[in-house]
Amino acid sequence: MKCLNIIASPLEQFEILPLISLNFGLLDFSITNQTIILALISFIFVTYFLSFLKQSDNSLFIIPSRWQVIVEFVYSLVLNVVAENIGGKKSEKFFPLVFYHIYLYLIYEFDRVGSI
Repeated sequence: MKCLNIIASPLEQFEILPLISLNFGLLDFSITNQTIILALISFIFVTYFLSFLKQSDNSLFIIPSRWQVIVEFVYSLVLNVVAENIGGKKSEKFFPLVFYHIYLYLIYEFDRVGSI
């Protein structure tokens, strides 16, 4: 009698599989399942953040929604942390880098929570 392995390994969900292979000489620009998931989540976040802008003058609404308050809170929190740790004009220089890394970390965490 043949034993079928119906229950897959729990580690299979973390495999990064190439969907479209793009090789240019020694460079590998393959599109993987992780690339598509991160692009989709990034698109959703950017679309969501842009939904806070008025179409007439690209400014934020006068009376913010709850989500806009959360986004502004995270922005000001990261700005204050960077300003306290670096200080001076240098904090303005490094703020986009730190904010981008925190944004990527949040995307990673949302992706990881969704795959459980």
